[in-house]
Amino acid sequence: MPDYALMVGNPAKQIGWMSEYGHRLNFDASGIAVCPESKEKYQLKNNQVSKFK
Repeated sequence: MPDYALMVGNPAKQIGWMSEYGHRLNFDASGIAVCPESKEKYQLKNNQVSKFK
């Protein structure tokens, strides 16, 4: 299971991505999302999410 993956069901299926604060991430066309609580940025690249620095 990838880092920050939002998984549901049994067997589990990925339906999206979550921030470290538990908010669903919505990525823009450039692959960047911002957590509404912490304001940290995340990057989606090659189906992997990481904190954007």
